[in-house]
Amino acid sequence: MELIPFSLWGDALWCGQEVVRETAHEQAIRSLFPDPIPARGADLDTDADLVPEPHNRFDPRSIAVRVQGKVVGYLPRDDAHRYHPVLSELVAQGLQPQVPCHLWVSEWEPADWEGKGNHTKEFHASVAVALGQPHMLVPVNLPPPGSFHVLPPGSGIVVPGSEIRPEVLAPFFRPEGECWAYATLHAADEDDGVHDRPRTVVEVRLDDEPVGRLSPRLSAEFLPAIHYLADMRAETAARVAVRGDRFASEVILYAARSHDLPATWPDGLTRSPVASPTWHYWAGKEAN
Repeated sequence: MELIPFSLWGDALWCGQEVVRETAHEQAIRSLFPDPIPARGADLDTDADLVPEPHNRFDPRSIAVRVQGKVVGYLPRDDAHRYHPVLSELVAQGLQPQVPCHLWVSEWEPADWEGKGNHTKEFHASVAVALGQPHMLVPVNLPPPGSFHVLPPGSGIVVPGSEIRPEVLAPFFRPEGECWAYATLHAADEDDGVHDRPRTVVEVRLDDEPVGRLSPRLSAEFLPAIHYLADMRAETAARVAVRGDRFASEVILYAARSHDLPATWPDGLTRSPVASPTWHYWAGKEAN
């Protein structure tokens, strides 16, 4: 079965997760770089597949790191065991987990004083991936039905009013205290309270339930994208983090403003799956 690439969500902003056993995969790593390797070394930023290996005779919970189909290393044993449940569930649902990956290589000839004697070049490689906490790798709800486009990630914005909707947020509370979720952004009219005329602001919804509205100033930075997608008969989706419990909570929107969108945006609309995914394996856990 051919797996569908799935870029993991998460809270990792850089490639800080160590990958081990690079030495055993020197040839695979070398093939990703020019030959010969520049004297100053070389690095590569790309995507990597995280591949559970249930038939690995040394450790059935091992996680291989593959770049362009080649194994370049493994997650450390303890980390692999933490990530194995969610990554294996994604694969079982036909999805191939992918993460940003950084590789760095260098090669040099030992100096005479090192006493190597054979002048064989020394090779060194370092591999790391960007990987959030296990409970923050996938959203806990379905994307919106029909056609939609997810805004690229942006700096966090606390959604005003979200703290007063505990009945709407309750299904999203998790024992870990936070989760990712799909939200949708909508243009909504409201009275401005001064000029006695309506103004348009952005309403944030979770599973079509309103959880708050952005200020007029912030709304103006998202409305052009919302109107653009609406003209294409598509919804505007975004990532939000739901944090807290029934006593105190907040929704934080992570979405790029309209003026920060790349020139190629949107590069294609997405259709929501018909069936509910089961890969958010912790979704059934009771919140505190």
